[in-house]
Amino acid sequence: MPALKRILLVEDDDSLRESLEMFLSERGYEVSAAATGEKGLAMWRQLKPAVIILDVKLPDISGLEILPRIASQDSEAKVIVITAFHDMETTIEAMRLGAYDYIQKPFNVPDLDRVIAKALHIAAATLAHQPLIDKPLAQDARRRIIGDTAEINSIFKTIGLLSRNRATVLITGETGGGKELIARVIHDSSQDKHQPFVTVDCTTLVDNLMESELFGHERGAFTGAVENKKGRLELAGQGTIFFDEVGELPLALQAKLLRFLENREFTRVGGIQVQRSQARIVAATNRNLEDLASAGRFRRDLLFRLKVVTIKVPPLRERISDLPKLVRYFLAQINQEMDLSVDRVEDKAMERLAAYQWPGNVRELRNVLTKAAIDSRGPVLLAEVVAEALAASLPEPEASSPSLVTLEEVEHRHILFALNENDWNISATARVLGISRPTLRKRMSHYSLYRKA
Repeated sequence: MPALKRILLVEDDDSLRESLEMFLSERGYEVSAAATGEKGLAMWRQLKPAVIILDVKLPDISGLEILPRIASQDSEAKVIVITAFHDMETTIEAMRLGAYDYIQKPFNVPDLDRVIAKALHIAAATLAHQPLIDKPLAQDARRRIIGDTAEINSIFKTIGLLSRNRATVLITGETGGGKELIARVIHDSSQDKHQPFVTVDCTTLVDNLMESELFGHERGAFTGAVENKKGRLELAGQGTIFFDEVGELPLALQAKLLRFLENREFTRVGGIQVQRSQARIVAATNRNLEDLASAGRFRRDLLFRLKVVTIKVPPLRERISDLPKLVRYFLAQINQEMDLSVDRVEDKAMERLAAYQWPGNVRELRNVLTKAAIDSRGPVLLAEVVAEALAASLPEPEASSPSLVTLEEVEHRHILFALNENDWNISATARVLGISRPTLRKRMSHYSLYRKA
């Protein structure tokens, strides 16, 4: 582990190097300086500093040659690249090679100071938090429903019972709660798991093609039908056909689906040959189908056919005790997909995640974690980037019962918005918000709001 507070400055400009060395020493850092790349490498090997400030243009070797040597041998060292080059290619290359940040000359020393402070904060947080993720979890590619609340355990038991039969299933719950995941786990747990899993998104079906999409058509059945086509029911074979957001299915197609469920027979559009299907029907909705049926927008007899077995998915805010397990699981996936190594979470970051209401449920959680993991630039999920990711999150509206956020979350988002609007000028932001600068700074500290460098 690099020594905290120890900084190595590799810069050939004597005036800039001396000025930075003096400034950083006055800030309490242990500063060592080198005027050439080779000397800088030697000092880095000896001192193992937490932060290296590295110029690109050096008299002997390029900083872009030094950067991968450091990154390959000390993944926790934070290399801040400084350069007079303002081209896109150099910036991209520096970040690709493992730079923590990239600052163009001329730069404001306070900006550099903020970048260093954040880099050292990451180093300190890495020491203070144990890894959450182990290698077996990171390598596990199976579909999993994560949780151990009573509601989730009840879903596990139901899936276990469904593995013995082909009963029709209705899955209800808010958007983003994992309804399709549950449908896929039902399929994966069945005796016909090697058969197809076919999805019908009822919100995207085109009116005049719905019947053809579901049941297929014969050549010449309508204009554009130039060949025979199998529908989704036929393609599913002995597997599973999943009707996502079945509450959006038009009434005319509801009647045809009902007839199929009654006798498991159908004919292609324009055809006469009767087809049979033993595919399991799994339907999901975020709507209250009883209310739709009472309003005449959903057939009650179809509803009875669909809810042979009903699974209700609880929203994330009602099983917040599962949050640490979900964070651990998703971070493992995100690390694999994004080639990251975020394996720790700041305590305050976990507190922020637990305090949020999650109107977009598990899907929103994964999106927030993805953004925060990318922005953390190190092995620790930081509270400040979690706060920013939550503020940037766009909750998905619920048609039946919109979820509210806490008053604290409203204040957090409003302060962040005001800071961004005023380019993080503390005095201007305090005036706009009608509070004093000390009060604003106190609230910023409470919400872990720090400007990104």
